[in-house]
Amino acid sequence: MKLDLKLVLPYVVIIASIAMTWGMWSERLQAVESKADTVTQIQQDIAVIKEKIMWMESYLMGDN
Repeated sequence: MKLDLKLVLPYVVIIASIAMTWGMWSERLQAVESKADTVTQIQQDIAVIKEKIMWMESYLMGDN
C-alpha cells in the first residue's frame, strides 16, 4: 500500500488549519478570562474605595 502525496496533502492542510484555529480560539478564550478576572478585581476595589469614602464623609461631617 503506497500513499500518494496528492491524496494525503489536502488532509494534512485541513488538520493543520484546524489545529491552528483551535490554538487561536483557546488563546483568545484565555485572554477573555484574564480580562474578566481583572474587571472583577476592579469592581471589588471600587467597592472598597466607595466604602472608605462614605466612612470619611461620615467622619468629617461629625455623624459618628
